[in-house]
Amino acid sequence: MRLKYLTLCLMGLSLSACSQHVIKTNTASTNLGQKAINSINAMYEYPSYDYRGKFNIHVEPSQQHSNAKAENAVLDTALKQKVDQYLRDQKVNLNSKQKQALYVALAQEQKSSGQTKVDKFTQIMANVLNDMQFEYDGSVHYRQKMGSFNLTARYEKPTLLVQAKIPMVVDLNNYKFYINYFALMPYLVNKDSQNNLAYLDFSKYQDMFKQVDYKKFAEYVKASGAVYYRLADQNNIQALSVSSADQAAGVVEKIRLKSSIEELILQANLYSKVNEKYFMQSVLNIKEENLEKLIANEVDAASSSKSEKTASLLDKKNSADDASVVSQELYRLVNKHFGVEDEETEYDAESEDSDQAEEDTVEAAAARAVAAAAGDSEASEYPEVSDDSDVSEDEQAGLTEEQCTALQNTPKTTYGDAQYCQSMYDIDVFGEQKAESGFLSYITKLQAVEKQFAAYDQNQFIDDQAFKALWIKHQADIAKALPPVEKRNPFIMDVGLDAQGRAVKLDYDLNYGLSELKSRFSVKADMLISNYGKATPIDQAQLKRAKSWSEASKGSMLEQAVSSFSEKLGQAGVQERSAEPYTMSLEDQLKVIAEQRYDATHAYDQTYKAVFIAKLTESTPQIVQRYSSPELQEIATVYAYWYANEEVYNPKGKALQSIEALQKKHHLENEDQFDDTLGQAVNRIVLDAMRGDTDRQAWKKLQAQYKQPQQLFAKQYQIQFEQENGASSEEKALLGQTANILGQVYVDARKNKLSEKSIQSLKIEHNEFIDYEIFKEVYQKMLTVK
Repeated sequence: MRLKYLTLCLMGLSLSACSQHVIKTNTASTNLGQKAINSINAMYEYPSYDYRGKFNIHVEPSQQHSNAKAENAVLDTALKQKVDQYLRDQKVNLNSKQKQALYVALAQEQKSSGQTKVDKFTQIMANVLNDMQFEYDGSVHYRQKMGSFNLTARYEKPTLLVQAKIPMVVDLNNYKFYINYFALMPYLVNKDSQNNLAYLDFSKYQDMFKQVDYKKFAEYVKASGAVYYRLADQNNIQALSVSSADQAAGVVEKIRLKSSIEELILQANLYSKVNEKYFMQSVLNIKEENLEKLIANEVDAASSSKSEKTASLLDKKNSADDASVVSQELYRLVNKHFGVEDEETEYDAESEDSDQAEEDTVEAAAARAVAAAAGDSEASEYPEVSDDSDVSEDEQAGLTEEQCTALQNTPKTTYGDAQYCQSMYDIDVFGEQKAESGFLSYITKLQAVEKQFAAYDQNQFIDDQAFKALWIKHQADIAKALPPVEKRNPFIMDVGLDAQGRAVKLDYDLNYGLSELKSRFSVKADMLISNYGKATPIDQAQLKRAKSWSEASKGSMLEQAVSSFSEKLGQAGVQERSAEPYTMSLEDQLKVIAEQRYDATHAYDQTYKAVFIAKLTESTPQIVQRYSSPELQEIATVYAYWYANEEVYNPKGKALQSIEALQKKHHLENEDQFDDTLGQAVNRIVLDAMRGDTDRQAWKKLQAQYKQPQQLFAKQYQIQFEQENGASSEEKALLGQTANILGQVYVDARKNKLSEKSIQSLKIEHNEFIDYEIFKEVYQKMLTVK
C-alpha cells in the first residue's frame, strides 16, 4: 500500500528542467527566462498535443581503467617468487615454458578477478547502452484524461540488429494502463496476443485519483518547472541562433539554460521539501480516512458477483439518481456507438475456467506441501537442533563490520578472519581502503540543507517566486552543500519557441562523472512538440481489444510468471466497476446544508453552526452525547469566531462580549483547547459555500430562463465546459451540438430509457467535447431542480 502511495506522490514530481544557484539581475536574461517558462507551460494550457523524440546514453569508463585493460598482464615479482617456492616445496617440476605459461595465466586471472563488481557492471552497461538508440512518440489528451507513449529501442552491430517497439497508454478516465510488453519476447506468447495490448486495471484506486485537485496540481507543476529559471545565474540564460533544422521544426527563437546536475538535484529536492505537506494534503488530498475508504472499496469489489458485473449499470435500483453510474453507462454507449464493442462477455467463460484452474492449482500446491512435510518427518523428529541457535552462535563467533574495517589497518590478520570479512561484509582486509564516496557525501550535505528548509513546510503553497526568496536567504548553507563549480557535472537545456511562444523543441545534454562507477555517463535527448490542441487521437478500438495481463498470457511460457506478478500488483480478483445503490456521501450532504443555510442567511456564523453539529457527530459522537443542544450551539459559536478570518466574520460590541463570555464558560481560550481538524474542516465547507454563491445565483437564473430539462442541462454543460476548458469560436458550434445530445442523455436516463438511440446523432468530432467529469457535475446539479 505504501509503495503504491509513494508511486502516486512521485507522479507529481516528474518534470524535467535545470537549475543554477547564484542569483543576479539582468533584464534581458530575465525576459528570456520568462519566455522559456511560458513556452514550457504551454504544454499544460492546451487540451492536447503530440510529441516525439530520441535519446541515447553513452558510458565512458575512466581513462585510468581503460589504460589498465590495455596493458599486458604481468605477474608481480614477489608473487612469482612465492609461487616458485610453493611449487618447489610441493615438488612440482615444470620446465621453463610451462612455468611461463602458468605465470601468464595467473596474471590474467588475477587481473580478471581484480575487476570489481562495479567494473564489470560498468563494462556491461557500456556494451549495451553505447550501441543502443532510443526513440519515442505519443500524445497527451487532458480532456479525455489519456496519454500514449511508444518507446522504440534499436541495437545495431554490423552483423546484428535487434529492434523492439513497446506501445503504452494511460487511461485515467477508465483507470487502466495498457502495454504490449510482448514486444520484448513475442515468441514466448500466443500468436493472438502478440499484436494486442494487455492492461493493468487500477480502478480500485480511483478514489485516490478523484480526490486529486488537478488545478492545484497544474499550478504546482508549472511552478516547479519555473524554479530552475528563477534561480539561475542570469548569465547562464542565453539566446541562441536558430539553425535550418530548427526552422524546419517551427522554431523562431531558441533559449539555452546552462546549469549542473548537482544544482538540479538540490533545487528539486528543496522545492519539494517546502511544499511536501501542501502537495500531499492539498493537492493529492491524501488522508488516513481516504486510505481506509480505499481498503473498504477493495473488499466490496472482491465480493461483487459476476452476474452484477455483466448487468447493465442502469438496471440497479435508484441508479438513475447516481451521476457516476450514468456517466459510466454513457461512456460505454459512446464507445459502442463508434464501433468499439465491449468484449467483456466474451471473456467471462474463460475467466470462470481460470478461476477453477487457480483453485485446482492452490489445492495441488497444498497437497504437495503436506506430502513434503510428511517426507521430512524424520528430520523434524530432532527439534533440539535449532537453526536459530546456529545463527546466534555464528554471530557470536564472527566479527562485526566495524571490527573487519579495523583489520584493514592491522599488520597481521588470520586467514579465517579475512575470509569472514570478505564473505559477510564484502570487506577486503588486505585490499585498499575505499575512499569516501563523493556522491554520498553530496547527498549527506543535501540532507542537512533539507532539514533547514523543512521548517517552511506548513501546508501552504510556496511558488517559484517565494521559493527564490528562501533560496537567497540560505545562500551560505546552499554553497556549502554544493561541490566547487569546477567539479560540478554540466547540464544544458535548449528550448525552441514557435511564433506563438510555445515550446516546440527541447534539447537536453547532461554529462555526469561518477567516481564510484569509474566512468562518465553522457545523455543527449531531444523532444519535438506539435499539434497543440489537435493531437493525434488514441485508437479506442485497440484499447477495447486489450485483455488483462494474466488473460493475455494464458497458455504461454509467461503465464505463471505474469500471474504471480499480477497478484503482487493487486490484480487478483480485479473486476469491472459495478454501481451500488446511490447514497449521497456525508461530505456532499454537508455541502448542501451549507449552501442552503448560506443562501437563506448570508451569514458566516449561522452557516458554520449548521454544519458544525453534523461534523462533530461524525468525529466525536461521545461529545455530542455529553452536552445539551444549547451548549453545543454555544461551542459552535466560539468555533465560528475562532476559525473565521476577520474579513469574513468579525463580531464587535455586545456580540463579541457574548462570545468572549462563552469562551471562558467552555474553556475555549487557547488553540490547544480546540479540535483544529474539526474547526478547519467546517470552515472549509462554509467558505466553499460562500464562494459558490455567485454560481448558485446564476444557476437559479438559468433555471428560470430554461424550463425544459434538456435545454437546461445543455446550457449548463456548455457554460461549465467553456469555463474549465475554453472554446474557440469554431469549437463553440460543436460544443453546443454535443451539449444538446448530452441534455437528451440526461432526460432519457431519468426515464430509465438511456440507450444508444439517445446518442444516435453523435459524431466523431463531438467526442472531444465530452467531459465525463463535467457531465457528472451537471447531472448532479440537475437532480436538485424541483
